[in-house]
Amino acid sequence: MCGACGRPQPAGGPRCIACGAPLPDAPLPAPPGANAPFLSADLGGGRALSCEGERLSYRGGTAETPQVVDLGSLRGVELRTRFFREALALGAFALLGFVARAPALKAVAFGVAALGVLLAVLCRSHALVLETSAAGRVRWPLGLARRGSERDARLLAAWDTLAGVVRARGVPVRVVGARPPVRRDAPRA
Repeated sequence: MCGACGRPQPAGGPRCIACGAPLPDAPLPAPPGANAPFLSADLGGGRALSCEGERLSYRGGTAETPQVVDLGSLRGVELRTRFFREALALGAFALLGFVARAPALKAVAFGVAALGVLLAVLCRSHALVLETSAAGRVRWPLGLARRGSERDARLLAAWDTLAGVVRARGVPVRVVGARPPVRRDAPRA
């Protein structure tokens, strides 16, 4: 508001737009959504990844306190994706199937072993590895997801957003392990 003529003024101008009188310095309003989180992903199992302003935070469970990393301290970011190799431990039931005499026990043992192989093929485990100037390497497990599931899509969308932000800051970004699928709506090179 101009003190001389009383007319409202746009923020940041040095003089009144109507009468030309000098205006007092006033703080400029913050751009809309400056402190709003640009990344907020529920990864399932109580895990959450969010980024607001200059802070990237990860919560590994509902009862855990969030771990926070300053975006300015990042020296590298990578997404590690691998098949669900822990499920292959169910293959040990095949040994029971070979030595069992009862047909029902054989069927159950071979079925559990086959289920382990199926889970290893259909699911993948994701982890985010951050290389920071202060703490060195920080590993955040993002969780297990079935290939092509909604949870897998949410996780990869969160990764795409984070990768775009840190890449714009000049931080190297890598994907290690099984390559995420090419999205149908993305142009192919």
